[in-house]
Amino acid sequence: MMHIAVMMLGLTYVAVQSTNSYKSTRPNFVLIMVDDLGVGDLGCFGNSTMRTPNIDRLANEGITLTQHIAAAPLCTPSRAAFMTGRYPVRSGMASLSKMGVYIFSAASGGLPADEVTFAKLLKKEGYSTGLIGKWHLGLNCNNRDDFCHHPLNHGFDYFYGLSMTNLKDCKPGHGSVFLNGLSNEVKGPLQIIGTALIALGILHVVGLIKVPWKVLVFYTALVAVILLGLGFVFFSSFRHFNCFIMRNHKVVQQPLSYEDLTQRLTDEAVHFMERNLENPFLLFLSHVHVHTALHVSKSFRGKSKHGLYGDAVEEVDWSVGCTSVPEKMDFQVAKLETYTVAQHKDFYKGFELSTKRFTRKVEL
Repeated sequence: MMHIAVMMLGLTYVAVQSTNSYKSTRPNFVLIMVDDLGVGDLGCFGNSTMRTPNIDRLANEGITLTQHIAAAPLCTPSRAAFMTGRYPVRSGMASLSKMGVYIFSAASGGLPADEVTFAKLLKKEGYSTGLIGKWHLGLNCNNRDDFCHHPLNHGFDYFYGLSMTNLKDCKPGHGSVFLNGLSNEVKGPLQIIGTALIALGILHVVGLIKVPWKVLVFYTALVAVILLGLGFVFFSSFRHFNCFIMRNHKVVQQPLSYEDLTQRLTDEAVHFMERNLENPFLLFLSHVHVHTALHVSKSFRGKSKHGLYGDAVEEVDWSVGCTSVPEKMDFQVAKLETYTVAQHKDFYKGFELSTKRFTRKVEL
């Protein structure tokens, strides 16, 4: 699993303060999270070869925060902290295991229902709340449709996206995150089995015990077939059962297709804002980009100077432009506050993350 540092803004405090300060004209909130984005990959932080004009605009017209300590270097615990403003260990979302995050949709764990998220706070204040994109904080508890850890159980009125995360295993041809771990876990048992078979063979040759060669070959072949069979079933079924898109409680695409995924998420985000023109709203757009498996829409493929990764970053910038320009919608004197959070892998390099706040009035 890739190391990820996430910016924890203390948004619960921001949300409460904002709603209290703007009783008459409550602001709309757009939170944009980018998964695994390096701080040095943005123009506003000095990159001269990556085109990110929309993100740069937010930085230039708002505030950039360059120093922060992340709550965790992995997706699940850092997102728990982001949603609640609390250390993930306090909500049971920190782990000492090698994995440290949720990998299987059938896992029974997740963000406890009694945790207070910034979405719950704003919903109590009359806000429409929507989450578009990646969740990765659990799904069910006891059966496949109790949805106890679902975003709709944590203050969101609307959800469209991935309940889990984006993995190499979700995109055919991009390898697997499990190979290294499985090789380490299987190595010990295989060595024991191999040593036992060799010992039996030696003992048979020297005459200490008599083991029919057919029996020895049979059991060796049986072990190999069982291991290969289990591996085939696991890798062939993982994508179908763990990589899917939901709209609220309904699975709408299984397995997940990466074709125009970012554009679909962006369209959902824009439509959510359009549906809530008359109400104050919170939109949390949690991008699947730029975490591996890397993907990009056709219109952005091959356009950057940095290969597929650069294409993905520039597609994210396009999405930011679509969701942070209220002139395209009839907001009247609405106030849009946008926070973009860049998650990146430089966990051991000082947690230098980019966060922009952009506030503007638009009169039509």
